[in-house]
Amino acid sequence: MIVLPAAADHAADHVTESDYFGDLPVVLSVSRLEQPLSEVPGSVTVIDRDLIRRSGAREVAEVLRLVPGFLFTSRNGANPQAAYHSGMDVFGSRMQVYVDGRSLYSSYLFGDTHLGLRGIVLEDIERIEVLRGSNSASYGANAFLGVVNIITRNAADSHGVTLSATVGDKGIDDNVARVGWGNDKASFRITGARRVDHGLDRVYDESHISSVQFRGDFVPTPNDEVMFQLGAGQTARGDGEGTAGNPFRTTNQSDARALLRWRHQISPDEKLELRASYEREAFSDIARVTGTLGGNPISAMQDNSGSVTRQELGLQHSLVLNQGLRFVWGGEWRHESLTSPPLYATTDSISLHQWRGFGTIEWRPHRQWLLQASGMQEGHSYTGSAFSPRVSASFHATPDHTLRFGVTKSQRAPTFYELRADTRLYNLSPGNPLVAIGGQIPVYGWLYRSSGTIKPETLITNEIGYLGNFRSVNLKVDARAFVERMNHRVTVQGLSIPNPAFPAFPYDSKDFVNRPGPHLHGFEYQFDWRPLPDTRLMLAEMHMRIARGSVVDEEQEAPYRNTSLTWLQTLPGGFEFSAISTSSTPFKWAAGGQVISTPRQLDVRLGKRFAVGATRAEVSLTVQGINGGHQIYKINQRLDRRAFATLRLDF
Repeated sequence: MIVLPAAADHAADHVTESDYFGDLPVVLSVSRLEQPLSEVPGSVTVIDRDLIRRSGAREVAEVLRLVPGFLFTSRNGANPQAAYHSGMDVFGSRMQVYVDGRSLYSSYLFGDTHLGLRGIVLEDIERIEVLRGSNSASYGANAFLGVVNIITRNAADSHGVTLSATVGDKGIDDNVARVGWGNDKASFRITGARRVDHGLDRVYDESHISSVQFRGDFVPTPNDEVMFQLGAGQTARGDGEGTAGNPFRTTNQSDARALLRWRHQISPDEKLELRASYEREAFSDIARVTGTLGGNPISAMQDNSGSVTRQELGLQHSLVLNQGLRFVWGGEWRHESLTSPPLYATTDSISLHQWRGFGTIEWRPHRQWLLQASGMQEGHSYTGSAFSPRVSASFHATPDHTLRFGVTKSQRAPTFYELRADTRLYNLSPGNPLVAIGGQIPVYGWLYRSSGTIKPETLITNEIGYLGNFRSVNLKVDARAFVERMNHRVTVQGLSIPNPAFPAFPYDSKDFVNRPGPHLHGFEYQFDWRPLPDTRLMLAEMHMRIARGSVVDEEQEAPYRNTSLTWLQTLPGGFEFSAISTSSTPFKWAAGGQVISTPRQLDVRLGKRFAVGATRAEVSLTVQGINGGHQIYKINQRLDRRAFATLRLDF
């Protein structure tokens, strides 16, 4: 894990590995400006593809355990999720995730990034860049608690054929097939992948994930680059707890997507980028729930099915005004349209649009000082306009030691469901004394009925950071102290609706309301140490306290301490050994989670690379939870030990 600034919108596809290890690395930072490592206005962790490979992870969420402050859970074995600082939700609704500039954020239900993360093929990733902290000033609403930028490999870097197979405990059966071809003007890649496992023991959570992805990279002129992607995926997940109100069932999700990006170098000091993306998701989740009302048995159909489409256009222009002043500005437009009669009690489509204008200016008044200011003005068709600013100052005590001070304000926009939910339960019991009212099938309950009055959540963050490179001992240090104040947290509130059939038994429903949010303060750090040429040790740790705002048990949603320790060792004979240990003090996840006592997990991997003629190969054995596993999300769920072997061939 290398401590580096993130690439905004993933324009750093052509930053080479030598840039990262050079004395003056230059990347495209979280402010959307190309900046040296020490001048980035935020704390960022970069995980390169070699570390992803050696981690033994099968999911992006597992990789994010290496980032300071990131918590890992799994609502069940089919729903893994990582979140920054707090377990406020298990869907990733307070984090923004990009893949080559395309947002994975889905506002279909409660807001979601974890389903999009599940469809990412690790073999195609060049690196993952994680901004630890909010960044609505550059990425807009929903870049709330953190931003994950996933950059996939340029098609020109993956010519040839790659085959990979993984088999192991818990029904693990993964396969990847990739073929790439082209020349110096145009290169192409097609990747097909499937990932299968049986999930946790004694839980109905088997998952089947399949995807296909095409990428083309074109260089029509020395000053132009064009990237085009097409992809589709299908996921089937076991869900439910086997109760009358939450029966076992299989939920299905499918998606199709397209991305087009054009970059033009106007001059050595001026660049232009245009981007367009489209995505369609379809969900199927139907279950029959049972119970009683007024002593009478009832049976109802709970249906969360529907579809949503998203289109986005973006423009970005950067220029160097003089040696001490640089500027980037741009705008984005996003439109979403959703159809779900069971969730919104209408067959009509519901739509919203957002527009954004952003800018960052960088001023160097003195060789040791760098001042930056960013801001984004957004408009939302339901919640109106909002402004998200950030100011940051960096002091370079020496070229290898930098102090940073910053303050930023971010927001999370409510989702369709939080704004427009109208989810009803209809009587399906023949002969039930509930009779039709007005000739319609009687409604005898609302799950959610939104008043549509909530405001966006807001977060104000003050932070102090330090970045140091101790070259004499090959040690890199990134530390951050923070105070985060959240307001207008969106929570669920129960309400009663009059019941014409049974006045004594009003309908129980839920609405979404704003309440004061928690205050979080603490510090985090990561060390990347190479004491020997073949040894690498990484420590990532967070210490935090949370003061409750108004939500019950809110102070339990974050651990006091969260630790990740990684050891990478190259052994004689070309063998590679890895060990990753993660642990945290007790905490709970919202939305049904329970307090879990000190979860600890130790993963080990042993691999060897070799060649058979012109074919490059790698074989590895990974054991996750070699210490016996631990409870996860709920006390009766355990992430137990599992082992799997992987064989990869590159032709």
